[in-house]
Amino acid sequence: MPPFKCNHDGTCTEIRLCCTDTEMTLTKKDAKRIDALGYNREDYLIRMDDGFCQIRNIEGRCYFYNPDQLTCRIYSHRPEGCKYYPIVYNVEKGKCVVDYDCPSGKTVTEEDIEEICDKVKFLVTVLMKEADCRDGPC
Repeated sequence: MPPFKCNHDGTCTEIRLCCTDTEMTLTKKDAKRIDALGYNREDYLIRMDDGFCQIRNIEGRCYFYNPDQLTCRIYSHRPEGCKYYPIVYNVEKGKCVVDYDCPSGKTVTEEDIEEICDKVKFLVTVLMKEADCRDGPC
């Protein structure tokens, strides 16, 4: 299993803020990819009141975080949103921004944001459409 990798400068610490109290929302495609690894959705997903399906937190950490090895159990199959982090879409501002809670956030350039933003916007569009169509369990 690969250790955590950073898209930028590798300054992350053992804190792994991106895996702490996560609100990572999954697309149906993300969930199918994770299901194929043998995980049960009832264990790792939770339906939010707004219709989105988010990864469950266990003791304040992402369900897939392995604290003994400081790794992600599904890193090579992680959700799209995890791949783009620390670049996120700010709905209130209507644009992609950097989450500066990430230690590498300060290294993200405007070029990085421009390169990834269209993918992030598309992901948000997919998530919103899927949330509107969801009822019942994730």
